[in-house]
Amino acid sequence: MITVTILTICFLTAISCKIKKVKAPVITALTWYFHFIFLVLSVLCLILMITGYGFKGTQTERVIFSLYAGSGMVIYGLSKPGNDAKHAYLLLLFGFPFVLALGLLLPPLRILTMVAVVTLLVDSDFHRYKIDDDYALQTKTSSILSAYPIYSMVSDKYLLFEKITPDVVKPGDYMRALKMNKKGTDSVRIQLWYRKNKIDTVIAVND
Repeated sequence: MITVTILTICFLTAISCKIKKVKAPVITALTWYFHFIFLVLSVLCLILMITGYGFKGTQTERVIFSLYAGSGMVIYGLSKPGNDAKHAYLLLLFGFPFVLALGLLLPPLRILTMVAVVTLLVDSDFHRYKIDDDYALQTKTSSILSAYPIYSMVSDKYLLFEKITPDVVKPGDYMRALKMNKKGTDSVRIQLWYRKNKIDTVIAVND
């Protein structure tokens, strides 16, 4: 669980620095630069997600978001108390686990908080089935949020990016067997078996 691991390490580091009252101006400044880089990358990730794109890799965005939030926690642990907007911003990042814990303790907010915890902290399970060097079929299972995998077409784009087209097939069940082959240069035939049924379809990929 990449997200939980990164955030836990950063949160414990922040608490340790706070308790020991660590004073390290150089490390604090470097962590600020690190945090700003991942802030920019996080904004870029959000823009890409809105447009249906993303960085290459199944968990890249989660790692970027986690390092952004985690670095903010560490900076809070290294910073002196204050009443300015910068301190409030860092406190918001550091206090996020406490907000979730409070939500789990309050019955009216428990279900909403549990959904937020699963969505934000629990990593999805991805599998990719290569079609050729440019395309792959991806299955994504999101814990209790989705009963069955989501099937998406992944297209290799612009060196560092990829385009993800969700719900290219909707079997509504777990896959038992899969066969795919390109039909010319602009389409893919997908044969998917699940339990006693089968999907045999051709989808366009020239985007």
